[in-house]
Amino acid sequence: MDRTRIAERELSADEAQKRILAELRFLGLEPSIRTLGRKVVSVLASLGSNTHEPICGAGKGYPDQARIGALYEALEHYWTEDLSAKDIHFATAQYFTETKLFNDDSVLQLVCDQKDTRIACRTYKCPLQDTHFHYPIALTLPGYPERAFEQDNANYCALRRYSSNSGTAIGASYNEALLHATNECIERDAVSLFLLNHFYYENHPPQRRVARLRQSDILGRLWTDAEREIGAEIVLLEISNEFQARTFLAFPATPDTHISLYGTGCSLDPRHGAWRALTELVQLHHAVSQSQSQYRQHLINAQRHLQRFPRLLRCSQFHTPSLLSPQHSVVLPDAWDERPLTEQIDQLLQDLQRHGRTLGVTTLHQTALGTTLVNVVIPGLERFFIVSSGNVVIPQSRGRRLEKNRQATCA
Repeated sequence: MDRTRIAERELSADEAQKRILAELRFLGLEPSIRTLGRKVVSVLASLGSNTHEPICGAGKGYPDQARIGALYEALEHYWTEDLSAKDIHFATAQYFTETKLFNDDSVLQLVCDQKDTRIACRTYKCPLQDTHFHYPIALTLPGYPERAFEQDNANYCALRRYSSNSGTAIGASYNEALLHATNECIERDAVSLFLLNHFYYENHPPQRRVARLRQSDILGRLWTDAEREIGAEIVLLEISNEFQARTFLAFPATPDTHISLYGTGCSLDPRHGAWRALTELVQLHHAVSQSQSQYRQHLINAQRHLQRFPRLLRCSQFHTPSLLSPQHSVVLPDAWDERPLTEQIDQLLQDLQRHGRTLGVTTLHQTALGTTLVNVVIPGLERFFIVSSGNVVIPQSRGRRLEKNRQATCA
């Protein structure tokens, strides 16, 4: 059985497809499907209705799973567009300065310095402690400042550059959504530290390159299929940090002369994390290879925005030859006995807590059938990965420690 195809899901592929089609029918949304690629593909799903502009989602992998993923992501984007005033709390700057949880979440300083402000927040539940905290919507929903609630009088001019929907995820069940969102937060933190370590601070630590898998291995076959799809050898690195969930990064050994692409993935199952990284790279390759590609132009514009900031530009350019040596070899296990999603979630929560991190989750939408959209926040994790979109950002407290470590080593 192909475990990479069933990892981190509570429903089978057939059940998941029936569920998402039922949800779309209930909402009166008609999906339009477009497939890019031949074997390892990117599927684009566009949802249209009489009352909404078309909303798109993308899925990756082999065709059947990519189609299901695209439909779920399209519904995720449809729901994310709905800015409901339900469960909104308006916090003061004092709340963030006096709450210990935010001591090293330095991006919040951009609103903490504002006096007499009311900051629109969602309420996040901490599953382990059965407590809660509030967190600014502006940091989890890009575009919020343009449609801020009337009671919200904060100035988001500086903070909006750090806004990201990372940690927002949909699933056929609550557990699917929560696990996906948590892994995504850990993944983006690892990518951020990787970019800082290798390109911003130029510390040049040895790479952890994943050893090639046999063709008889399902993941090894996917790796080969992905290379044929993009027409280049793919290098797979492990970029995990201190957390138990393992993060992987895939990039072509012979990149485009103008644009460097990479895919990433994270999971307690290293094989699934690698699978996600490989298929995401192929997905992005298809996106930039289209005629008059909007995504390609987005990446070119991102580099143009960073021209006056050499260190940020290095991160955006992602010059891959510097990543090819020296290297340590990483051998992936032959198989991973997947545990129930509740056990995986508990393992991630316990691991985060051991490292002084608190996870909060809020449910943004849940249907009678069980399809769920959540947003997860882990205060203090690094969000520097946003630089890849052309945002002029600086490392936060967690990222700046890499520079301190380098200085200590050189002293």
